[in-house]
Amino acid sequence: MATPTTAQGIYDLLIADQVIAAALGTYTLAGGGSLPAISVLAKGASLPSGTVANGIEITITALPGYAPQLLLSDETLTNPTWRIYLLAWGQLGAMQQVTERVIALLPGATSSMPRADPPGEGLGVIEQTVITWTNPCAVVNA
Repeated sequence: MATPTTAQGIYDLLIADQVIAAALGTYTLAGGGSLPAISVLAKGASLPSGTVANGIEITITALPGYAPQLLLSDETLTNPTWRIYLLAWGQLGAMQQVTERVIALLPGATSSMPRADPPGEGLGVIEQTVITWTNPCAVVNA
């Protein structure tokens, strides 16, 4: 399995996994439709107005951070690092199972739980996990 090199690649990998897909909550759209509760968002972006999350939600940062490392060849190991947020809206459900599955699908991923109250507390977020993953294979010519 090739490791994803973009946020969309991470999205595609996670949504294609049967365990994750079955455990995801839903986004209920303002117009009444619904979608699986997984998204790619840029810093400062938000879901469309009127969208309500329920159950387990996954949000992937659109752009990674980088920690470039020069190799002996004419290449640079870019070390793109994404943050993947898992939120439990209203109920924990399969939060632990989804966290473990995401980590299993992204080799070297680590998770942490914010020490502060989750963002959205009082709005229904009862738990949050942050997964950090660095793609160990992203190389560009220097």
